[in-house]
Parts: sequence; structure tokens; C-alpha cells
Amino acid sequence: MNLDFEPVRLPDSEGRPIYSKMNMGDWWWDTQDHLPAGATIVPVICASDMTHLTNFSDDQHVRPLYLTIGNIRNDIRRTVRKHGWTLVGLIPCPLKGAKNIDEAWHSAVGTVLSQQRHLDITGPGLKLDCADVFQQKCYPLLAVWVGYYPKQIMIAQVSYGSSPMCEISKGAPMGHSTFPPLDISRDQPNYSELPKDNHIDALHTFGVHPIRNQFWQYPRCNVYRLWQPDKLHQLLLGLVNDRLHWLLKYLKPRNVKDQFDNLFTSVLL
Repeated sequence: MNLDFEPVRLPDSEGRPIYSKMNMGDWWWDTQDHLPAGATIVPVICASDMTHLTNFSDDQHVRPLYLTIGNIRNDIRRTVRKHGWTLVGLIPCPLKGAKNIDEAWHSAVGTVLSQQRHLDITGPGLKLDCADVFQQKCYPLLAVWVGYYPKQIMIAQVSYGSSPMCEISKGAPMGHSTFPPLDISRDQPNYSELPKDNHIDALHTFGVHPIRNQFWQYPRCNVYRLWQPDKLHQLLLGLVNDRLHWLLKYLKPRNVKDQFDNLFTSVLL
């Protein structure tokens, strides 16, 4: 069977927990404690990006919305021929220069994922037929959103250049904070209460847009902790590409690029 229905903990030879599958993560364990006994968590994983359709008819684009679940094991979910991901919607992009683009996208996604947003985690859940031929009391919860940085800040509704995960001020040098990591993590419960107390403008202080983020309404979902590494945009085109440009700028003025190339190509990989 290629499905996981409950969280597990497996230690390595030194007793440290192994994190190789989603049901081994702390999120699954923490969430399980807030659900009724016998509940089966269905972690909903979403991914979206902009896709160009045509240069005609006003340069049209759409944002496909893909969905999978964390119960499917990694090797199956990541294999294209297994069809572990499914297309659930094509969200149209407003024309260039249009206003409230982010709000339109949030509204469309809210319609597609309305069942997750209105799920009562204290209720009986959804009875679903599973691959083990039994019915499970399931709770589909939004757990992960895969996307590159512009998508992250659009969903988190934070200002460009800010971190979607923490309150480090825009432009602050990395690694120089005097606060422990947990002290500067974005506080979703605090943000969601400010609009209720007519202090919505105070969100500007934290680099958050002064609007109600619809993702605050999803049960057991922290919109500022949804992000997972995007291998293409964040690692290959981001980190690796930036380091490569920096290295070339260092080598060329010193006339050692050819020497470096010869050494690099001589290394046995």
C-alpha cells in the first residue's frame, strides 16, 4: 500500500528522529492532537504558477492550481507516470494594469478550496473509502503550498522584499538578528485579531498588507508556515545561480577564471 494514515516516529542509530516522509514530521503529530480520536488527517498540498497561453487576445495567462495529498508516499507522488498530482482549476489572470489582482486570486482559490476552509475539526469529518477497503474518518487540512517567492508573498499578503515566515525587517542583513528564531516568527493569531479590534493599519508595522487574509480562516493552517523549498526557483535558479554569478565576478577581474575552469573540469564527479 502506498498510503500513510497516521503519524510515525522512527529514530536513527543515535536516537534522533528521521524525517523522510510527511507523516514523520512534527506538523502531523501536532495536528493529530487537536482532532477527535480515530481521526485520519489528509494533508492537502497545493502548487500553482503562472502559465502563458497566447500573445494574442491581450496576452493571456492563467494560473493552474494543482493538488495532491500528503498521505501518498513521496516516491509515488513525485513520479510523473503515477499521476499523484491533479489539476483542480485554471485561475484566470487579470489584464495588465488591473487593480486588486491579489484579492481576485484569493477569492478564486477560496472558492476552489471552500470545503477545507469550512471544515469543522471538532465534528465527525468526512467518511471516505480508502485503499485498505475500510472507511476512514478523514479531515482534509491545508498543509503545504509549493511556490516560488512572488507566489509566497501573494498568499501571505506581505510586502515585497519581506519574509513570508518571519518579522525581520526588509533589507536587514541575514544572520545578524539578536532574537531567537521563534521570537520573530510571524504570529498569525495576533495578526487575525488586529482587524477585529479596528487596528488593521497596525499590520503595516509587520510588513503585512492591511486586509483580512482568507487563509487565516482555514482550520489548523498557518499561512506563514506553508512554504516548502522550490527546487527550481529557490535552489537552482536562486541560490546556485546567485552563487555562480558571484563566483564569476570574483574570478574574472583576477584573471583566474581559466585556471579555475581547468581545475573544476579535472575533478572526478
